[in-house]
Parts: sequence; structure tokens; C-alpha cells
Amino acid sequence: MKVTRASDYAIRSLIHIAKKPEGTVFMRSELSKACDIPDSFLGKILQNLAKADILSSERGKKGGFRLNKPTSDITVYDIIKAIEGELSLNECIFDDSFCSIVNTCSAHKMWGDIQSSLLQKLKSYTLKQLADDEMRGQKEYVQP
Repeated sequence: MKVTRASDYAIRSLIHIAKKPEGTVFMRSELSKACDIPDSFLGKILQNLAKADILSSERGKKGGFRLNKPTSDITVYDIIKAIEGELSLNECIFDDSFCSIVNTCSAHKMWGDIQSSLLQKLKSYTLKQLADDEMRGQKEYVQP
């Protein structure tokens, strides 16, 4: 599994938003410049984040994007899932019919264990932690 540029941009833009006072509204073009993300690409990312209920969007003169929930309730898993869809290291983890030897394959359990660990780890990182770390200037994440 590789984290796509879209997921990376989504995380970067949400960290930027999370560092500002709660309820701050951001225009797409403002986020694009601040986060060095191509404007049209960011538009698609923000739409996916809004569909996932991470952001809310409003049209009009005072419109824009804002966080739809507290930063402590948004995990890296939530962000990546909003952009990529359900995360899967191997198709057989979610679809037993994908492979005819799933019941006897020792790799199946391994993929399941790794998948479980990965999802648990992604769910342990919150947007609040990432934004707080960036504001403190931390380059390396320290798990609490």
C-alpha cells in the first residue's frame, strides 16, 4: 500500500486548517497557496473530505470550507479513507471469494494481522496531535 499524493495533500491541508481558530472558514484558493497544492487537485480533495463529513462547505460570498468536527475526533485513518476509500493490503482480507485457498493459506492470517495493526496505528493519530506537533515545530511524531 502506498499513500497517494491526494491523501498526503488532504492531511497537509487539514493540518493547516486545524492550526487556526475553530470555525475559521477557508477558501480553496487560500488553502492551495498556503499548502502549495494545485488548486484544481485540491478542489477534488476538499469535495471528498466534505462527502466524508470531515469538512463542511458553503457557497457564496462568505462561503468556503471549515472543519465539521473537533480535530481530536478526526484520525489519519478517517482522512485517508475519505480520499482512497476502504484501505486494504490484500483483496483476500475483505473478500473470501477472491482466493480459492483463503482457508488454508498461512499468508492470509499474516495479511490480516498486518492490516489490523496498520489500521489501529492510523486510527491512533489525530488531526489535533498533528497540528499541535507542527505548531511546536516537531519534525518527528511522538506517540503519547
